[in-house]
Amino acid sequence: MVLNMKKIFIYFLPVILFSAMVCQVQAQNGLLRYAQQKAVESNYYEAANGYAEAYNKKATYRAAKGAAEGFTLLRDYQKSYDWWKKAVEFSDATNEDQLSYIAAANQADKRDEVFEALESKNGKLSSPTTNLNLDSLKHWYGTKANAGVIGVGGVNTTSADFGFTKDSDGNIYFSSDRGGESDRKKRGLRFVKSYKYYDKNSDWTGRDFLSIYRMDESGEIVSLAIPVPNVFHATDPYALQESPVLFYTVTKDIRQSGSYEVNSEIYYSQINAEGQLSDFKGLSINSPLEYGIKNPFVDETNKRLYFSSDMPGGLGGFDLYYMDYNGDFEFNTPVNLGSKINSEGNESAPYLKDGKLYFASDGHIGLGGLDLFESSVTGVRFSDIRNLGIPYNSSQDDFGLFITSENKTILSSNRPESKGWDDIFEVETLYKDFQALILGCNGEQLSGPLEVTLMEGAEKVNIAVKNDGKGKLQASVAPEEDFEIAIKKEGYFSIQDKTLSTKGLKEASLEKTYQMVRIPYNTTAYVDLVFYNLDESAIRKDAEASLDKVAELLKSYSFLNVAVRSHTDSRASEAYNEALSERRADAVRDYLGQFGIARSRIEAEWFGEKEPANDCGEGVPCPENKHQINRRTELLLLAFPEEGKAYNLPPEMKDLDLCDISNVQLPVELPTIYFGFDKATLNVNDMMALERVALLLREMLQHRLEISGHTDNRGSDAYNQKLSEKRALVVKKYLEEKGIAPERMEYEFFGKKNPINDCGETPCTPAMHQINRRTELSLPKLNKNWSKKEE
Repeated sequence: MVLNMKKIFIYFLPVILFSAMVCQVQAQNGLLRYAQQKAVESNYYEAANGYAEAYNKKATYRAAKGAAEGFTLLRDYQKSYDWWKKAVEFSDATNEDQLSYIAAANQADKRDEVFEALESKNGKLSSPTTNLNLDSLKHWYGTKANAGVIGVGGVNTTSADFGFTKDSDGNIYFSSDRGGESDRKKRGLRFVKSYKYYDKNSDWTGRDFLSIYRMDESGEIVSLAIPVPNVFHATDPYALQESPVLFYTVTKDIRQSGSYEVNSEIYYSQINAEGQLSDFKGLSINSPLEYGIKNPFVDETNKRLYFSSDMPGGLGGFDLYYMDYNGDFEFNTPVNLGSKINSEGNESAPYLKDGKLYFASDGHIGLGGLDLFESSVTGVRFSDIRNLGIPYNSSQDDFGLFITSENKTILSSNRPESKGWDDIFEVETLYKDFQALILGCNGEQLSGPLEVTLMEGAEKVNIAVKNDGKGKLQASVAPEEDFEIAIKKEGYFSIQDKTLSTKGLKEASLEKTYQMVRIPYNTTAYVDLVFYNLDESAIRKDAEASLDKVAELLKSYSFLNVAVRSHTDSRASEAYNEALSERRADAVRDYLGQFGIARSRIEAEWFGEKEPANDCGEGVPCPENKHQINRRTELLLLAFPEEGKAYNLPPEMKDLDLCDISNVQLPVELPTIYFGFDKATLNVNDMMALERVALLLREMLQHRLEISGHTDNRGSDAYNQKLSEKRALVVKKYLEEKGIAPERMEYEFFGKKNPINDCGETPCTPAMHQINRRTELSLPKLNKNWSKKEE
């Protein structure tokens, strides 16, 4: 009996196994039929999961492809990629399946796989990869983006939130399906092609319908009641700036027999004082059972409505159109934007700003899905179409660009950073472009090496700076940050700017121009003279004021040194005079040393009788006054005396044009030469005063001298005119004898026309007459006295 039972079992085993296999196949076929039916109903959630369950029963090409197509339509990019990868492993896989796999890999950010697959196709692409280009993708992914995206605060939820517009009162309008959700966990739906008719329970998202929301400046968000009757979905708000009107897209509940699709329409309404929509009017071209119209944008300046539609006569799926309108919102015939804008794919979400048309497209070469593009607009002509690249675009869908009055760029996307199924993002600059031009005194770009230090923030973090060697610097700097820059070049004043900041900077770049000035080494900034008694080196009382002034300047300004050049007259031996002039130089050094002036800052030289102011050498008779002039020490204050040293620009000179070297030189109080009654001769004190003037003019070649002669009022006009001329000329001639070129001096004479003291009606004392008898000296250009500290 046992043997018979064994035989019976052996006999029935193939039957049992075959029956199990038949049941398994029947179960899989049932799942496939169910999934296919759900796909026909556009219930892609059930369809995708049905195909996936069927695949788990038995791995077939049909099940893998069905699941891949379902998850693609649900925008579950990772699952879409996983299932397309399974599908293309079957021998039944078509070239179109391979292309769908590439598109899914791109949207799942499998970059290496995408590059390898595109390279193998050698440019032979068709839908759904017609908008992918290997070289373009490598360029975009290989270019460091100057921006990133952050979610707009207070708007995004775990639902679908997209579209952004702002009215003149600062209210924000956007689309969302927040507010309700069934138990099914599904990806979101954004209506980018057409708005099909579904009831609430069979809708493929299992979520609430799309609505328009308003957020005021306080952050309060309210749903707008749409006045159009029988509306399922309301999206794509656009608020006018010049009037309280809102344009938007709706899909209505239209019921009729038979199989049909309900497409989107565009309406517009007044916004009342409470912020709600108070009336409505639809476009005359709305035809929801024939085609869709969506994404309104109104160019109020040119009175033109832009929109997207798949109406007959287009170039692909959805095309961009415009219609002109008048003040009563009466619209003309739609005009297709043409083949430069519209492709065989879908174009949507038009937006104009500052001569640029922005729009989304999945037909032009991009990073995958919908990408944002811009085109230059001139009248009704469109040119120079450009993909905005990363970070505006991702491998997924990017659309709905809007630029606020604060110059903030807003976009919508379902990229991985999304909090929900679609999020509204602000493009945030990751760094600003810092550019600096370094110019010389003649406005030329300064070529050659520069030592540049650019530091960021309180921590003074060093930032890399590019120098093209032709006077142009470039760096990438953080937004909303403070910076300082130091620029050095051999032989030039260094530049230090601590005022650089990108805080509040709306522009993409921070541009500066700096002028670098050659350091005027050993430039005479100030001169004076001191005189000595015969055969003495002691500092006279009348020399102390001059030396005190020199000491004060040296103590105040470290970039000054003093050159001390001492002389004697020619009476005594040459050796004696050499020693005497050295003692005079030492006396000056000792005097300045009392004020703490280091000897290293005093460059002393002595010449004995070798460089006389007046030639009183052997056999040349000289009066005592000429000998006195020879007994002197010249004091030259030299700015920037160390040749080759890298001096910082003194703060006292920061407002001066140092390309004009005369601005380094301090103004000197020039003497007035007084004359005796009816005289035009010089005494020894006049000569000593004019020696200072001659020294100044010899050292400061940029200066010219003006000389004006005057008399008192005693004598005739004609006589005094000639006398004043003689007084001007005697000064001019003296300076010419000291080597000052005649063309550097201009003289005038006024007789008694310009007295200091008016002695016409009121009798003048002799002293008052004396003051009128004068020759005045002046420099046409008086420099700013940088040595005077601000009060």
